[in-house]
Order: sequence, then C-alpha cells, then structure tokens
Amino acid sequence: MVLAIQSRELYIGYEVEESATLWVVEKLGIEVEHKTTFCLIGESGCGKSTIGNAIAGLLPPYARTRGQLVIFDKIVIDRDKRFFNGVRGKIVVKIPQDPASSLNPFMTIGKQLSLAIKHHYPNLSEKDVVNKAVELLEEVRLDKAVFNLYPHQLSGGMKQRAAIALALVPEPKIVVADEPTSALDAYLRFAMSTLLKNLQKEWELTLIFITHDISVARYVCDKIAVIYAGRVVELGKAYEVLESPRHPYTELLLESVPRRLSRKRLADIPGMPPHPGKYPPGCKFHTRCPYVFDRCRYEEPLLIFLNSRAVRCWKYYGYSA
Repeated sequence: MVLAIQSRELYIGYEVEESATLWVVEKLGIEVEHKTTFCLIGESGCGKSTIGNAIAGLLPPYARTRGQLVIFDKIVIDRDKRFFNGVRGKIVVKIPQDPASSLNPFMTIGKQLSLAIKHHYPNLSEKDVVNKAVELLEEVRLDKAVFNLYPHQLSGGMKQRAAIALALVPEPKIVVADEPTSALDAYLRFAMSTLLKNLQKEWELTLIFITHDISVARYVCDKIAVIYAGRVVELGKAYEVLESPRHPYTELLLESVPRRLSRKRLADIPGMPPHPGKYPPGCKFHTRCPYVFDRCRYEEPLLIFLNSRAVRCWKYYGYSA
C-alpha cells in the first residue's frame, strides 16, 4: 500500500490577534492511499476546506499549524514549519469551488492553457503546446473550439471543466477538489462527478473530494471522513459509512438528505454547528446529539477503531445514557 497523504496529530488554526489562534482543525489523523478517492464531508464551517488547503499547500500566511502532514514520504508540515516547494502546483493541485477564480477573463482558454504548459514544459514547440492544450480540453470532454473562447462565453459547467484542464497541466498525482459541484444543477452535478471519477481512474490520481452533497459522495468516493468541528468523527469505506452510519452526526446528516421521490427530509439536524475555532468542551457534537449523556459534556472521546471503521463517540466505549 502506497500512502499519498498522511497526517499525524495535525492542528490548523488562524491567528486572530498577535498572541491568539483559533484552532479550526484539531487532532487530524488520516491516511489516504494512492490512486483512491477520499471524501471529506460535513456542514459548512466544519474545517473541510481548511484541510484541503493544507494538503494543497495553500494555507494563508496567518495560518498556524502543529503536528505533521506527509505527502508521498515528504514532510510538508512539521509543527509550525511548511515545506511545499516542489509539491504545491506540481504533485498536488487544487480545483477551486469557483472556476472563475482560476480563469483569466481577458484571455482565451487556449491562451491560458498554453501559458501554463510552457511554464511546466519549456522545451515544447509551439505546435506541441497547442496539441497538448487541445488534448487536455478533450480529456475534460470539451470541444477543441473552446480553445479560442473566453471564459464569459462558457457555461458554468464548461468553466469548471476548463479549470480542471488547467489543473491537469503539470500531470499531478494528487488533486484536491473543493465543492466542485456545488454551483451546478442536478444533471451537471452528476456529469461533473462522472468526469472526476473517470479522470481519477484514467490518470491514476489520488482525489481529495470535499463536499456536503452526500449523493455525490456515495457515487464518487472510495473512503469517507465525516468532519465535525475540525475533527474526524467517523472514517471508513464509503458504502459502509453511508449504509450503516455509526456516529450520531453521520446518522443525522443522512436523515437530512431529501429522499429522491418525496424530496422531503426525514429530519433536520437540531441546533447550529459551533463557530470555527470556538468549540464546546467534551464531545464537540454534544450540544446537538440526541444520545448525549453526562460524560459527553465534559470529556472528549478518542477516535476508536471498530474493524474497518473509526468512530469518535462514547457510545462505543461501553457507556450508555
């Protein structure tokens, strides 16, 4: 087994004052096998994008870290130090949630692809650069006519595909896709998910897929980490987590998804998630959990392993309400 990503007691926070840090992600310990799709799911503000940015080497200067993050045996975060040279933008790339943020509105798609290709492959001839750009467009199922179009001439789905083509220029090993389907309608969400799933197989990528859309996660992912208040609360194979959830938060997430025929939710998750970095004591989910008992309020459970599943919940330590 080749590990593409491994984190060890990783903490990620943001400096809010000279001596104060809001720790958004705490105690993160994950292992991602190469050539698989690993999903991070959870509500907005749970820390998914912060984890994705850490993997992609895109944390801002005011971010603070502890612990370690390893990418293909290279330590890229070691306590408060970061070492992403030669990794960021080459081995690891990120597909943004808003494709417009990665596309220059004043350049054609072909021009943008060509500039990126020349940067990574300076010895290619002009003809080879154009051919490679067209090949990349075809890889993401765009017609070669898109080469001469500007971003404003493309639909939302086409812009997203163009952004993916741009991300694939350096032939990365790891792709971080942050909510790539959130701005698309149901049909395009399925089409985009299918594209990413196919690219992951064809290019033998490690795909970090960040989403709150469980229907997409069910279709795309090999393994799922459910994130709440900056912690992994459940981890396992996608079909196991989604078919038989163990953590109360995962249960409620699945119950809050509208059913296909009625489009009605079985239930809404009570309460609101805590503000990032301002988490309650004890189990971070205890203020919303239907199974809460006294110990949950003052002591946080560790992530325990149950066969092929990991769960952070006192229910599985032999305690009951």
